[in-house]
Amino acid sequence: MGRFRAAHFFAWLAGISVIALSGCSTSGSPMLATLGSMVPGQHGDLAARARKVPYASIELSFGRGGGLLVLAEEQGGLTFWQTARNETVVLRHGFLQSIAGIKPRLEMSKSMGADGKLISMASLGSDERFRVERSWVDKKGVRHAGRAEARWVCSTKTRAIKLPLTTRELYKCTETLDWADRGETRSVYWRDAGGHVWKADVAAWPGAPGISWQVARPWWAQS
Repeated sequence: MGRFRAAHFFAWLAGISVIALSGCSTSGSPMLATLGSMVPGQHGDLAARARKVPYASIELSFGRGGGLLVLAEEQGGLTFWQTARNETVVLRHGFLQSIAGIKPRLEMSKSMGADGKLISMASLGSDERFRVERSWVDKKGVRHAGRAEARWVCSTKTRAIKLPLTTRELYKCTETLDWADRGETRSVYWRDAGGHVWKADVAAWPGAPGISWQVARPWWAQS
């Protein structure tokens, strides 16, 4: 969605008088205020709202906050998902790239092969090894940086995974990161045969609050 389309969406949103609600992160800071808040029992409400929104959207949670995010812009494999409070989640080909506007947050993530060249997570096969570099800000505002050895393994058989608006046959992929002096973190992605990520449960750095999302309406062309 380009800037014009994003502006059109927010005008449309105001026209139907949807009220933005907010949750709280584990740090107690304002979190992800959008079309709804992630509290017990509201998943059905988010799905109902997603059905009414004719734009690409994801249901996302971070710590104890979350809601339905609508695509604000797409550029060169990057997708930008912005909340009513201007908090922004950036995905690269469906993988978490950065978070802005809140604490704690991920500031940068890149993956490299053994030769040191950047690799695209979207191009990973079913069994891969690579390196990851990330920087983040903790809930006190202190910046950190870390490197990890990554192991990526995907199942050979699909499973039926329920999503906000549909159920799809997807492959489970597990990313295990071995951080120098910081232990291991594990993230799980569910992707289709084309490599598109439909669902993810991510530990972005050691000690990070969990972040997860699932696609309601995809932003890529459907076959």
